[in-house]
Amino acid sequence: MFGFTDYADYRRSEREMDDRNERARKAREQQDLARRQAAARRTAERADRGRAADAVRPRVA
Repeated sequence: MFGFTDYADYRRSEREMDDRNERARKAREQQDLARRQAAARRTAERADRGRAADAVRPRVA
């Protein structure tokens, strides 16, 4: 069975693969969270710049 010497070796390999996949999933979630936070921050900064420009811009009646 895939070059494993015994069932314990097979299970150890499976466990290592599961652990590696879990760490990769957590890393992807952290990257996704960071990406969403950065996008929200950029959106807020863009809105703030727009409000600041509106406050400075003279009103035409």
